[in-house]
Amino acid sequence: MTEQPTTEQRLADKLSRLYDYRGLDELEQEDPERAQEHRDAAEELASWIAECPREERRAAFSRGYDKGRERQKARTAANMRRLEAEVAELRQDRDPEGLRGRIRDLEHALEGWDRFMTGRVVPRPDAPLDWKAQAAEYLAQLTAVQRELAVLKGVQPSNATRERPS
Repeated sequence: MTEQPTTEQRLADKLSRLYDYRGLDELEQEDPERAQEHRDAAEELASWIAECPREERRAAFSRGYDKGRERQKARTAANMRRLEAEVAELRQDRDPEGLRGRIRDLEHALEGWDRFMTGRVVPRPDAPLDWKAQAAEYLAQLTAVQRELAVLKGVQPSNATRERPS
């Protein structure tokens, strides 16, 4: 059974064939000093070559890890910009100067006038007993309320309608 050559022996033979165009055994017979130089070089290079894959793997992992971290930072930054835009949209004042509340108040006043005129509501206690004077006061207020409501509905037509209970 023949013995398998070691890595250093195979490397020395490869160096011998590359530089002297002969195998290490043939070179040993013709120039033992030159064959020993190839063996010494192979001994020095073998450990370095053995370390190369480990270092290369470590370097490749580091490159991949750094690139992945950069991509994740970019992705996180994009997500943060999107979320900040959504938060800004949610915090945006969608009811400038309380228009919705004012519209609700005006519609309530309009419904109140309707209730008073149809007799479904008792007149105010501090109002004059003369219902015509009170009706004229309410009518003036109603006209102002209707004008203001029309103006507000013109400003925000989507916010101006309210469903009335049946």
